[in-house]
Amino acid sequence: ILVSEFLSSWINLELILVCIHEYGLNNMIKKIFQMQKIVIFGTGELAQRIFFYLKDSEDDVVAFSANKANIDSDELFGLPVVAFENIEKTYPPDDHSMFIALAYSEMNKKRTKFFDEAKSKGYELYSYIHPSTKIWDEFEMGENCFILAENIIQPFVKIGDNVLIGSNNLISHNTIIEDNCFLTSNITLGGHITIGANSFVGLSATINQRVKIGEECIIGAGTLITKDVNDKEVYAENSSKKLPQPSDEIGDMI
Repeated sequence: ILVSEFLSSWINLELILVCIHEYGLNNMIKKIFQMQKIVIFGTGELAQRIFFYLKDSEDDVVAFSANKANIDSDELFGLPVVAFENIEKTYPPDDHSMFIALAYSEMNKKRTKFFDEAKSKGYELYSYIHPSTKIWDEFEMGENCFILAENIIQPFVKIGDNVLIGSNNLISHNTIIEDNCFLTSNITLGGHITIGANSFVGLSATINQRVKIGEECIIGAGTLITKDVNDKEVYAENSSKKLPQPSDEIGDMI
């Protein structure tokens, strides 16, 4: 028995030494622990929130980046802010991932532009799912996606690249969210929905099942969508109106 245990231990040690020789110690440790070194592109409010979300993850934010002309400080939260133009020299893509942390603007085309530029530099774009989000089987998700807390994502959901999803959303079965979309929070999506690329869905919107949302659409906060939406259409719920009665006359109506 002792000889058998010795031989087993010796073989395991030999395998470890072969792996270290083949992959290098740093790469081996990285593979074991699956920890990624992340550069966040952006220094604005969204980038700063992303930084704090990732502090609770197993991955490590090592720097921020922005276009040289937009850098007004060389440090943020104790980390360096490095010009995007030459980022690959300081944080090479072989050893680092990048997350494009730009908010929804220009129909998400600005975030799409830097997504493409980071890819052209050779970076893998980092994606994150908060551990409180419930995901069933047959789920697909692309690069540079960020999904926050307490979402429910049913089976057979496909999410493209460069998609940001807030908290407390229901994404029902067989739904497709195409590239470069931004979904806020408390949204209800019925089954078999398609949301076209570069679209925005606002707070507490509801989209009925088997509805197709076109590309570059805006679905405003609180909106109910029951039929297909063509490309570049905008839907907004009417703003709340002030009632003429004072609150003490409403009484039991509330």
